[in-house]
Amino acid sequence: MFTECYCTQFRRSANALTSVYDDALRPVGLKITQLTLLRGLDRLGEATYNDIASELSLDKTTISRNIKLLIDAGWVDVSSDEDARYKLAKLSPAGARMLKDAEPYWRAAQTQVEKELKKYLKGPAKAVLLEALETLQQVGGER
Repeated sequence: MFTECYCTQFRRSANALTSVYDDALRPVGLKITQLTLLRGLDRLGEATYNDIASELSLDKTTISRNIKLLIDAGWVDVSSDEDARYKLAKLSPAGARMLKDAEPYWRAAQTQVEKELKKYLKGPAKAVLLEALETLQQVGGER
């Protein structure tokens, strides 16, 4: 169903992209939301929930809920501070292995998406698309 609303089209596209990545990651038992969190922690090293939320542009409630699943799976270790604002999370050795195991599956999904986009974008599609998406994120983040 066509709509000229950019927001609706981006949301539909985001849902479809999520399915592509979730399908690709299924053999390792991950969803793209979990992989995104693992990758964010890998970049940050050790971080508070607030730091992770900022890094991933997500709200703290989403981070708390999603990180609990990763802790329960043994992929993330968290300090025992009672105050959640100061808890530090980091990848466990099992989380680092999962990240490495998931890489080829993520890469396959990434390649599939890039292949489809090349039909519509001339030149370095990846750079142009990522720049446009980052610009939209900055605009949304200013509000």
